[in-house]
Amino acid sequence: MSVEREKYMSREETKQLRTVTQAQATIDLSKGRAKGVVGWMLIDVALSTGLRVSEIARIKIEDVDFKRGSLRVVRSKKKHTKPETLALGKDLLQHLRDFISWTGKKDGSLFVGQRGALTPAGLQQAWKAAIKQANLPDELSIHSARHTCAVRLLKKTGNLRQVQKQLGHASPTITANMYADVSFEDMQNGVSNLFDD
Repeated sequence: MSVEREKYMSREETKQLRTVTQAQATIDLSKGRAKGVVGWMLIDVALSTGLRVSEIARIKIEDVDFKRGSLRVVRSKKKHTKPETLALGKDLLQHLRDFISWTGKKDGSLFVGQRGALTPAGLQQAWKAAIKQANLPDELSIHSARHTCAVRLLKKTGNLRQVQKQLGHASPTITANMYADVSFEDMQNGVSNLFDD
């Protein structure tokens, strides 16, 4: 079972989503509004980490280790939870540093709305609003960020084990079955200009 093309974002779609949400965050920040700032942080975390929405909802400010460049995440595994540590890229670390500074909080949930910590459903709503604002297909759920991260990470590194650890899959077989197939973009590139030699 491989991930179908409509389940993850192309490079252009990812760029569109990031550009639009970052621009909205800048506008909202200048007007003292939180919605766009929180939305941009969500988009960046989801695309950069590949975490499930339930895992994103559990992130606490104190889970971010700026010295080590890592994030402690709590994963649900077979009816119990297991803490794991993920490496974070420098760009995401800086965004997290800026975001946490902007919130003025030292601890507690990373994603907070007007009524308190955002639930997975609240995060999904924020994601859907960003997808709509970026004029992207409705079927791109927040879970598509997970698939997008996996596809991009595998393409960049070629390291299936790294993708497995990033996503928290129990076995490399699960990861291989989902992501080791030829990507749709690679198939398009392969058949483009096929007879131009």
